[in-house]
Amino acid sequence: MINRKKKFHKILIDITITLSTFAVCTGICYLLDYFKLKDLNFIIIYVLGVLTTALLTRGYVYSSVLSLLSVLGYNFFFTTPRYSLQFNDKMYLVTFVLMFAVSIITSTIMFKFKKRMSQVIMLNKEKEKLNSASEKDQLKVTLLRSISHDLRTPLTTIKNGAEILLENDTISDADRDEVLADITIKADWTIRLVENLLALSRIDSAELTVKKEKEALEEILPQAVRNMQGVLGNRKITYYMPENLLLVPMDATLIMQAVGNIVNNAIKHTEDDGNIWIQVWDTAENAVFRISNDGKAIADTDLPHIFDMYYTTIDRNNESGFGIGLAVCKLIITAHGGQISARNTDEGKVVFEFTLPMEK
Repeated sequence: MINRKKKFHKILIDITITLSTFAVCTGICYLLDYFKLKDLNFIIIYVLGVLTTALLTRGYVYSSVLSLLSVLGYNFFFTTPRYSLQFNDKMYLVTFVLMFAVSIITSTIMFKFKKRMSQVIMLNKEKEKLNSASEKDQLKVTLLRSISHDLRTPLTTIKNGAEILLENDTISDADRDEVLADITIKADWTIRLVENLLALSRIDSAELTVKKEKEALEEILPQAVRNMQGVLGNRKITYYMPENLLLVPMDATLIMQAVGNIVNNAIKHTEDDGNIWIQVWDTAENAVFRISNDGKAIADTDLPHIFDMYYTTIDRNNESGFGIGLAVCKLIITAHGGQISARNTDEGKVVFEFTLPMEK
């Protein structure tokens, strides 16, 4: 029903354009007639009107109708006898035929030109899509190569640590704890990378589904931070939570992943004795999450692209980034109907902030 209304609306617009063009052309011809200019100018004016209609309307019908109207209008308003479809001079018949033929030919040429241009535009769009897909595939290949290379380090550490524990019965408790801690850190890093890659594959294949349930932030945020415990070190995390219990509609697994990615990013760019602040408040419409740290500022060149997929750069501690974690954060928050942003503050903090609709 809606499509029929839209189609009818477009038809009305095309009819209005056709009739308006005819009226304007006739008005201009009246003006030329007032100054006693030759009839040939009238024909040119009407042909230009047909050309304009063919350009502005859809299809071949409207410009063809205007071609006929132009001939009838020229005969009715500007040939003798005036205001009659009769004509005294038989040469006018030749003029009418030529005028109609020129108008139809002009209309046909314009119609074919528009059709050709639409095909060219469509082909260019398809070409852009193919180029974009090709570039994206190339980025993925580069990303996977980088990940494959960098995965060797933590996996080798885990393997070597496990072999040490298995083959050395005389290892001291302190050394054992050190090896286990190293294995835990590398395993956590690998798990986070795999989780982000899984989320990325779901998002790229348009299979990301958000199953929202009201969750208590007092449980979600600490759990997300506990997942970072192996890399937290001596950094201090301070929470600023609402006094009353705040239940926020969310997919808990995805939001914990998003918060974990942001906290992990803050940990990487904060000194071991630095601070990370997590603040949440309710604006009635949204739950606002702010995660900030006192590490080095984000470079001005990186800030506009920090949430772009596959955007890689040398980060603030000269560690290569894969361009996944923060991009996944944005996709998760967007899928929840929220927004996410990052900025540097004058107080020397780096702030990440996102919103989740309360949906009351």
